[in-house]
Amino acid sequence: MLETVLRRSAPDFEWLDVTAPTPDELAGLAESYGLHPMSMQDSLDPEHLPKYERLGGATFVIVRAYDEESPPDAVTIQQMTRKVAVFAGLTFLVTVHRKAMPFFTTFKADCARRTPDQVGLGEVVVDLIGAVVATYEKPLEEAEKVLDDFEEALFDGARAEAGLEEIHLVKRRVTLIKRTLWQTLGVVQKLHPSSEGQSPIYQDLRESIESLHTWADEIHDNVSNLLTVQLNIASHRTNEVMRILTVFSAFFLPLTFIVGIYGMNFRRMPELEWTFGYPLTLALMVGVCLAIFFWFRRRGWMR
Repeated sequence: MLETVLRRSAPDFEWLDVTAPTPDELAGLAESYGLHPMSMQDSLDPEHLPKYERLGGATFVIVRAYDEESPPDAVTIQQMTRKVAVFAGLTFLVTVHRKAMPFFTTFKADCARRTPDQVGLGEVVVDLIGAVVATYEKPLEEAEKVLDDFEEALFDGARAEAGLEEIHLVKRRVTLIKRTLWQTLGVVQKLHPSSEGQSPIYQDLRESIESLHTWADEIHDNVSNLLTVQLNIASHRTNEVMRILTVFSAFFLPLTFIVGIYGMNFRRMPELEWTFGYPLTLALMVGVCLAIFFWFRRRGWMR
């Protein structure tokens, strides 16, 4: 589907948006605007990451926006994001994508309402990349909420174990977002190199991307720290169980030894004929238990 979003005569400027084009439509666009046919084919390749190319008199940019309809368990950049290809010439702008996206529809409607002096080629490209970058705010907020819930459940063993799979999924998704934002920042830096001087709109865009990248980096570090804490807590619980089992073993081992001796049923065992042999044996066993108990208390192994 081809849609003319903007057409201005002063200055001369046209923005054409193309959704899910056919090969014939791509070929027609390449011929009409003097674009390289291979670049037009690349515009629909789902494998491409954010990139910048200068082809003749046109600039070719690919950016990837977060897909609000992506499944919650999406862990690849193709599953989690949608690609937007941008061809910018002196008097034209062509955007190509496979499907309609809510953020892009809103962005086009906002641009259509602007006055001619507010709509220039550079401004539209910068604002478009800014709108793409802004789509990552929601998944980062959701990731942060998952971390908060996991942190609250960290000292509840059953809940923490149940959340491990989700927290690993968050880590992979945030890693992808970090990588995408970093590559998008590289695209912006190539669009307007620092050697060309400071431009407020490009500077604001760079700061926005860097801010989101820093946020994603902090979430990634928090995930790693929480996983480390969770593993330490699990190890501590295991040590506590082993300590209790060791204490029980320490109590019952000497008792089992005593019982084993007096259960051998040899004929000549002088203690078998003692009148107070049985209570003395029980007293010995109690004494051994008390001795072990006070020794453990003194060493701080029991409270």
